Amino acid sequence: MKKNPLEWVVFGLSVLLIVSLLGYLGVNAFSYQDTPPDLRVKVLQEQDKLNRNIYKVELTNLGEQTAENVMVEVTLLQNNAETERAETLYPLAPKESKQEAWVTFRASKQAGQQVKVHILGYNKP
Repeated sequence: MKKNPLEWVVFGLSVLLIVSLLGYLGVNAFSYQDTPPDLRVKVLQEQDKLNRNIYKVELTNLGEQTAENVMVEVTLLQNNAETERAETLYPLAPKESKQEAWVTFRASKQAGQQVKVHILGYNKP
């Protein structure tokens, strides 16, 4: 039985697709690096209707592993002197993810305020 040209085209495309998929998976298998969590934190001041001193804390995990129970400390500075401290906990930070939390300080907003952020620690599940 002779195959028509359409069958050969479909067969060729199928073989090309399977070979491409196997090549992609092979390259990823050999070049994969099991890097630990690479945690980055960014702090942004939030505006609300009650004019509270609120900051949004964004945690980004750029690593290949998940981090668990990530504890982040945010320190409020006034004229380079520590005035208040807050902590936030991220229960889970999967690989290549972005998490958000908010911290509120009791001190009112003032000119010259700064914040300092520090990751206290995390667990690897």
